[in-house]
Order: sequence, then C-alpha cells, then structure tokens
Amino acid sequence: MILAMTTSAVIFAGAQALPSRGSSDAARYVSQQTESGLNHLKDSHAFGVPINELWEVFANCRAANWDGYQAEPVEYPTLQMATQFLKALPLGTAAPSIGAEPDGHLTMEWYRSPRRTLSVSISPEGELHYASLHGASRVYGTEPFFGDTPESIMDLIKRVVTA
Repeated sequence: MILAMTTSAVIFAGAQALPSRGSSDAARYVSQQTESGLNHLKDSHAFGVPINELWEVFANCRAANWDGYQAEPVEYPTLQMATQFLKALPLGTAAPSIGAEPDGHLTMEWYRSPRRTLSVSISPEGELHYASLHGASRVYGTEPFFGDTPESIMDLIKRVVTA
C-alpha cells in the first residue's frame, strides 16, 4: 500500500515503514518525516488504534485499589509498553478493547463470540501473556515484546476476527 504525504511518500511493506538506507541530511529528514507520518496514522482512530481508550483506562486505574478489591495500580511503564504494543500492530488490524487487571497489567481483548476470543495482558517488563479460545481449542502462553508484534499473537488475532 502506498500513501502520499505532504513531504514524502511512505511505502509500507506489511504495514511497516521501510528503513532508510541513506545517510545524508536529506535521507534522515525523509526518514523522520516518514516515521512521523506513520505514527500520526497509527494514532488515529481511523486505523483502529485506540490510544485514547488506553490513556482513559490508565487514568482510571493508576491509583492503588482502583477496583475496590485491592487492585494494584497501573504504572506508567505498563502504559508505555501497551502504547508500543498498539503502535506495533499493523495498520488495519481490528481494534481491541482495552482494560486493566488487578495485578496492574493492561489488557487488550479481541472478541467475536464466547468461543472466539483473545486476551493479551501486557506487563511493565514487556511480557505478553495471552489466552485464546477458538471453538473447543485453547491457546495460551507468554511472548516477549521487543517492539514488533509477535507472529503467534498476530495469527491469533486473525483467527479471532476473521470468519
């Protein structure tokens, strides 16, 4: 997919901006503008990235006992990891519902029906704990988050949201 922007064109390969191979001032400028444009697109609700919902959940759950049942507060490093995770999702990925858990982790949920659902819990250390139902099949585990959405989690999202 090619999207025109004011100062340059952004070329997407699997929804990721292609890295710059240039080292001149002009190449760095184009690379910075490309990254800025990509971040702007990913921050918009038109592309299904609910950053505002994430911040709302954080604001409501950053104090201890936010649920009235001794829940741990959601801390800023967890918010940062969750924001990075959302921005790492390819453009056009179905938007998850955002929530918080009593252990202070943030959670992203993709839900199609009671037997087609995926929950990804994000820790401040960058661990992605996931559990998914697909009919009678259950899949769960933990993946490290290093800035790119793990392929196993992307596959689960696709299984939940597609027919």
